Amino acid sequence: MDNKLRVALIGCGDIGLRLSHELPSERYSFLGLRRSLPDVDEKTIDWVQADYLQPETLGVLKGFSPDYVVITLKPTAYTESGYQQGYEQGARNIAAALDGLSPQRIFYVSSTRVYAESAGAWVTEDSPLAQQGYAALSLITAEQTMLQTGLPLTIVRFAGIYDGRAQFYLNRMKQGLWSSSEPEIFTNRIHRDDCSGFLAHLIRLSQAGEPLASIYNGSDGAPATRYEIERHLAARAGLNPPETVSVDGELQEHKRIDNSRLVASGYRLKFSSYRDGYPLTD
Repeated sequence: MDNKLRVALIGCGDIGLRLSHELPSERYSFLGLRRSLPDVDEKTIDWVQADYLQPETLGVLKGFSPDYVVITLKPTAYTESGYQQGYEQGARNIAAALDGLSPQRIFYVSSTRVYAESAGAWVTEDSPLAQQGYAALSLITAEQTMLQTGLPLTIVRFAGIYDGRAQFYLNRMKQGLWSSSEPEIFTNRIHRDDCSGFLAHLIRLSQAGEPLASIYNGSDGAPATRYEIERHLAARAGLNPPETVSVDGELQEHKRIDNSRLVASGYRLKFSSYRDGYPLTD
């Protein structure tokens, strides 16, 4: 008899795949639900072609009877209707599909975009939520939908997820787009390996019977300005910053994400700042 813990990965993309590598296959089995099956031959996950926007495809969850559910949604387009469909409708469909199931815990991946702060102050999990902006409002609505299921739920609000290649910044700089040092506009991030690492950490805590918070900020806790990051990457790539910048005043709305709750959980970041994630030498 298979005594493995069953983990359903709904909307299984990069984070779900990496999570399946963080937890030992001897103890965990993974069901990956995604709109189209991946091209990679991935042995750690049993893949199922299921679309959370098509409720009839989510019946597979009943047969799997997951111990844990990890949900990662995305907009169908970067428009108001795209966010409403991807997040709001997606969450409603998943909530309905989970009705009657008894997972030990659901982990819902959200975003620090939900916070109202826009003037650079520090933000905790208890900070006020946004009252405007269609993306933030759809994210908040989806969170509320999952909370209303009444099932054990932990929301993880990730900051900007990055992979260490810095293509966004490098492409901008190579096009001559450089940020100003003043005013200081902060950005927040978390390495994709810490996204999966932290989710795995929370699942292990749950298995150990440790209490989990209802919300965590998933961030490295080291906000940095775009100006600072660009200069660091320029040194790594051998690029020479111009004397005058071309995108002065960009990204005026900003905040700094406090990750004290993540740290207090006992998780040790693999990449504690952009300097670790964007090393000067490989």
